[in-house]
Amino acid sequence: MKILSIEASPRGDKSNSSRVAQAFLEACTEANPDVEIDRLNVFDDGLPAFGREGASQKMAHIARLMESGQGLEAAGEWSGVLDHIQRLKSADKVVISSAMWNFSIPYPLKHYIDLVCQPGLTFGVNPQGEYVGMLKGKSLQLILSRGSEYRPGFPRQEDGIKTDYQSAYLRHIAAFLGFEDVREIILQPMDAKGPAHAATVLEQALQAARAAGAAF
Repeated sequence: MKILSIEASPRGDKSNSSRVAQAFLEACTEANPDVEIDRLNVFDDGLPAFGREGASQKMAHIARLMESGQGLEAAGEWSGVLDHIQRLKSADKVVISSAMWNFSIPYPLKHYIDLVCQPGLTFGVNPQGEYVGMLKGKSLQLILSRGSEYRPGFPRQEDGIKTDYQSAYLRHIAAFLGFEDVREIILQPMDAKGPAHAATVLEQALQAARAAGAAF
């Protein structure tokens, strides 16, 4: 079994989501000694550029798909896209650990998502015009931390306009790509109620991660 672990925090061992992800992976490795962990830190590992060249290559890729059913071969910025898609496809299971930034996800994680969400490679379109994910049969574990307490949905004044676009967005992308088994460990609030409360939340999340990792 191969697990792709995607870390989206720049804080290293001070990151709550990263610490919980590490506990999860350690428990998973204990339960499955043959598991291979492929680690990707989207802040530190240098995601490939996807600018004017990559956008032009994507449009050429789509045109070729429509004409012949065959996409664009690896070249230039498109090579980095194909490399990360192959890395994702080769994993049996995926773990994403992420902080919440401005109600959503950090920008390097969005960069990664924009790299791997490509037509004819990770999703398709059926005759009815509906999107069909191509990453079927994979499990996804989300480990997400927030400074305050959030819930999905449109901003509500009574919530202090604290709306969760982090989990909601990642779940939406997962469904779009074909993931059907999506699990979550949420750490909140990690700042709003002080250090003592945060320590309790962290310990509970670590316990949950060890149990979930052993069963992943």
